[in-house]
Amino acid sequence: MVRLSSAGLALAGAVLALLFCGGLLVYGAGRGIDLTDEIFYLVWARDPEAYALLYQPFGYLLHPLYALCGGDVARYRLVGFAITAAAGALLGRQLAPEGTRHRTFATFGAAAALVIYFPWIVTPSYNSAANVGAMLVLAGAAALLRGEGLPVRVTASLAIACGLCAAAFAKPPLFALGSVLVVALAAWSFRRNRGRSIALLGAMALAVPLIALFLPLPRIPGLLARIAASQHILALPNTPLHLPIKVLGDWAAVPPLLSASALAAIGALALRRARWGKWLGYAAIAFGLLYLASTIPDTLDGGIPEFPGLALVLIATGYAALVARRDALLLALLLIAPFAVALGTFNNQWAQLDFSMVFPLLAVFRLASEDAVRWRQAAAYAVGIAAAPLLLLAATQSPYSLSDSLFAQQIPVRHPLTGSPLLVDTETADFLNGAHGRAQGALLVDLSGTGPGVAAALGAKAPVLLWLNPATATWPDVVWDRLSEADRERAWFVVPVLPLFAPSGPARWLAAHRGGYCAIPLPRMMFWWEERALELWRPCAAPARGAGR
Repeated sequence: MVRLSSAGLALAGAVLALLFCGGLLVYGAGRGIDLTDEIFYLVWARDPEAYALLYQPFGYLLHPLYALCGGDVARYRLVGFAITAAAGALLGRQLAPEGTRHRTFATFGAAAALVIYFPWIVTPSYNSAANVGAMLVLAGAAALLRGEGLPVRVTASLAIACGLCAAAFAKPPLFALGSVLVVALAAWSFRRNRGRSIALLGAMALAVPLIALFLPLPRIPGLLARIAASQHILALPNTPLHLPIKVLGDWAAVPPLLSASALAAIGALALRRARWGKWLGYAAIAFGLLYLASTIPDTLDGGIPEFPGLALVLIATGYAALVARRDALLLALLLIAPFAVALGTFNNQWAQLDFSMVFPLLAVFRLASEDAVRWRQAAAYAVGIAAAPLLLLAATQSPYSLSDSLFAQQIPVRHPLTGSPLLVDTETADFLNGAHGRAQGALLVDLSGTGPGVAAALGAKAPVLLWLNPATATWPDVVWDRLSEADRERAWFVVPVLPLFAPSGPARWLAAHRGGYCAIPLPRMMFWWEERALELWRPCAAPARGAGR
């Protein structure tokens, strides 16, 4: 009776979580325009060949979906939500232990997968595509490791092939890691189960024609050369030597409570069979929960919690040290997946785990289903089920790079890039209306570091690079060195110059030729949680545009 009761409550909780998360995202699909990352994603999805320098080829993957949706941003987002939820449902179903309700795990998997859109980056991107790819690969691997028969093998091979295809375009390092995993599983299965091994190798072979659907195979060497050249020119730290240094350096930003949780989790796994292993597992969970609790006051004040993804991975790892007895390989893959997805990302590697919280949430849910300690099982179910809605709700109050909460997005405008109708907050509406067409067709060097949405709103074209990212001091010089003297003389600029860019060539040019430029003030706008008063500087010989708008 207790088992039936807990199973029923788990199903009810999973359904409520899915309805809540799905409802929030559907409500938000037609609301909000992010002038930073979202414009970056949409430019590449609209035209994968938009710029010669390319360090992430996700545009080739997303372009057919973008075209299918007719460039309508709200519809594009909704289709992305549906694909993500379907991949999560498939993974959840394959993780269900024998004798349990697959629909409970499928429902929870769909709800947990929607947390990919934390912290409210809801337009399909390389992050969402990479996580979908990882979910499909793990779903296929789980099906092969735990099931038999030709239908299972065919379905699993197709899931793995689709996942590898998504990973190849979303994050090439993830594709490499996924391929290594598939080959390793095939080698491990060769003597134990020839059929499974053939299915895994078949998935690798099937991934090739799937990739060719998005990019003809003869063009792939050129794409790889283009990516390698871009990595070198832009000095990105994604080489085998520099990436480990970056990963370790990024740990400096991790809070002490999570460092303590990480040490406890490592100790719990290492001493799992020893007496102290149990207490270290509890310590890892306790430190992780304490950290999450410490973020509540700031979240209630309108902030966004930092590092929840890392906290959930550490909590799930500590819990696994206490409970896991079966399917250890699958559970290990769930806990490793967020780190594999994060590799090669431009920003802090540990913060990138925030996009991959579906994996630790599913691990906690799976472990809870077999936990014989009732109070601990109930607590695990409560944490797992409540986490997804609470995280998305927190994101709606402080959406990534939006000026106001999701519920304040009420003013109808047209998206500056696609022209599709959306609702935005007052500040965003004022900025878009005040900037619209002010630099139509101009070659624009944005030295403010705010984001590619500024150029999109102005109707301008950024040369060489879509976005002079505020984390990289050298990129303005990369752009400037590739412009002719005539291009430099006719370029328009967005200021004030970001201090990081002050020593760069275009900033020094602008300072030396300041008398030849006329300033056009733009409406104040929130960028990166800071209100900025930007100005558009045009050569005074160039006519002003968009006057009276």
